[in-house]
Amino acid sequence: MKKYIIAVCLSLLAIAASAQKTPSWLKSRPVEEGKYIGIGMAPLSDPDHRNKAVTNAMMDIASQVSINISASTFMQTLDVDGRSRDLFEEKVQSKVASNITGHVLKDSYQSADNYYVYYELDKKKYEKFIEGEKKKGTSIGLDYYAKGRQAEASNSYVNAVKLYAKGLEAIEPYLYLDLTAKHEGKKIDLPTELYNACIGVFSGLDLVQNVTEIPVEAFKPSPEPLAVCLSKGGMVIPNVAMTAQFTTGDGALTADMKTDATGTAVFYITNVTSKSAIQTVEVSMDEAFISELPESYRTLIDRSSFPTATFTLVLTSKSFAACYSVSANAVPTCEAQIRSLLVNNNFDLTDNSSATLFINLSTEMKQGALVQGELYNMYEYFTSLNLRIYDNLNDKELLNYNIPPIRVLVPADNSKQQIESACARELMKRANVQLLQAIKTLNINL
Repeated sequence: MKKYIIAVCLSLLAIAASAQKTPSWLKSRPVEEGKYIGIGMAPLSDPDHRNKAVTNAMMDIASQVSINISASTFMQTLDVDGRSRDLFEEKVQSKVASNITGHVLKDSYQSADNYYVYYELDKKKYEKFIEGEKKKGTSIGLDYYAKGRQAEASNSYVNAVKLYAKGLEAIEPYLYLDLTAKHEGKKIDLPTELYNACIGVFSGLDLVQNVTEIPVEAFKPSPEPLAVCLSKGGMVIPNVAMTAQFTTGDGALTADMKTDATGTAVFYITNVTSKSAIQTVEVSMDEAFISELPESYRTLIDRSSFPTATFTLVLTSKSFAACYSVSANAVPTCEAQIRSLLVNNNFDLTDNSSATLFINLSTEMKQGALVQGELYNMYEYFTSLNLRIYDNLNDKELLNYNIPPIRVLVPADNSKQQIESACARELMKRANVQLLQAIKTLNINL
C-alpha cells in the first residue's frame, strides 16, 4: 500500500513538473503558413501584466504586418525629405497594433518572474478586414485633403493646415499600404500629398510693415501705428491671428488681433517702460493654432517660415525728474532698494521741490507678540510700505502703491539690523514684482 501511495505521489510530481516546463514556442519561435505569430511578455511585478503581455504580442504582429513600410511611396518621400520618418514609422506600428482584430490566443505561460502569451492571426482574414478599413480611412483622408485645398485656395491657411493634419491622422494605420486616390480626376499618392501640403502651407508668406523706426517717450503712448500686411504670392491673407511683443526693452501694446479683409493688422504702443535708448517690437503670426493640431504633427510645422516684422523704437526722453521724499523710514534697507528700483526705471531722483514729479515713500515696522518655539522663541513683526507718485504741476496722484502689513517671524535674539533685513526682504519680494508692474502701467503725459 505504501509503495502504491509513493508511486501516485511521484506520478503527480512528474505531471506538475511537466506542466511547469518552458513551452516549445518560447524556445523556438513557431512558423505557421498563412499566419502571423505574436508572442508577448510582461513581468509579474506589473499589476497589469496580462494586458501588457497581450499588447506586446499585438506589437509583435504589427511589426510583421507593416514590415514593408519602407517600400511605400510615402516613406520614400520622407527619405528624400529627410524629416519625420521615425515619427511616422512609430505611428504606423502603434496604429496597426491597436487595430488588429481576429487574433486567437493559442497558449499562455507563467514563469517565476514573467507572464507570456502566444497569439495567431490569419493573414487572409486580416488582409480582407484591413482592405475594407483602408477604404474607409482613405475616403476620410481624401475628404480632409479636398477641404484643405479649398481652404488654402480661399487664403484660410490656418484652417487648411488643421484639415491636412486631420487627413494624415485618418490614414495613419494604413501608411504601409498603397493609398493611391483620385482627386479632381487625377491619381495622387494621398499621404504624400497631405504631408507636402501640411509642411508647405505657410511657405512663401510675406509680411510688409508701414514703418521701420518710431520715436517714443518713456511712460507715454505713441500715436504712430505699427501696421503689417500679410500676403502670399501677391494675395492678401485675412483672418490670421497676429501678435506683437517687445523683444528688447519693455512696455505695453494693444491686444493681439487678426488681419482684416485687406490682410492688415494694426498695433499701438500704449506705454514704454524701459530706459533703453533703442528698443524693438516684433509682430508675427500667433502660433497658438499649433496646439489645435494632433500633438505628434505639431513638429511638422516649420516655425522658421513664419514672417516677422521688426519695429525699432528710439527713446527721445530717457527719464523724469522727481522730487523724492521719505516720510517714514522704519526699514532703511528697503528704502535704499526702492530708490534703486526707481532710478533703474526712468526716474531721476532729486530733492528739488520744483521737479516734474513728486514721490513719497513710507515704511513701517511694529513689533508683535512673542511666539514660543520648541527650539527657540520668535518675535512677530508687522511691516508695511506705501509709495505715491504725483504730478508736481497739478498735484494729481498718478500712483498709490501699498503693501499692507506683512507678518514676519524673527528669532528673539536677533539684532536690530537682522530684524530690519528680514522685514526688508519680505517687502521687496512683493515690491520687485508688484511695484515694477505698477510703474509699467503709468502714463505720464507732461
